[in-house]
Order: sequence, then structure tokens, then C-alpha cells
Amino acid sequence: MKKWHRHIRGTVRTALIWAALGALAGAFVELLNDVLPGGLPMGSLFDVWPPVLAVAGFLGGALVSSALRLARRSRIR
Repeated sequence: MKKWHRHIRGTVRTALIWAALGALAGAFVELLNDVLPGGLPMGSLFDVWPPVLAVAGFLGGALVSSALRLARRSRIR
């Protein structure tokens, strides 16, 4: 059971790191949209870029971490 707990904890950590990076990227897009005259061409599509990219980053990080873990497991056996 400890092995599964460690795997799940690693996947959650990876997903949280990706979510934080997505939120930072969203904050940068929001900053550019507010600073540039006229904003970005698609900047007003979503006015809440940090949460949108944080959720996408979390899901993407969990998916990539799980895929890598499965690939590693099948390679060892």
C-alpha cells in the first residue's frame, strides 16, 4: 500500500506544479492583455486566464505523470 500512496502523491505533486506554472502563464497573458494598447487579439475571450490555465495545467500534469508511470511500469516487467 505504501507504494501506491507514493505513486499517487508523486502524481498530485506533478499536477500541482504544472497547475502553478499554468497559473503563472495565465497571469502573464492577463498582464499583457491589460498593458498592451488594445489588448491581445484573443485576450478578451476569457477574462480569467490564470484559473483556466491552472486547471488545464493540473489535468495535463496528472495525465503526463500517469502516462509516464504506466510506461515505466510496463518497461520494467
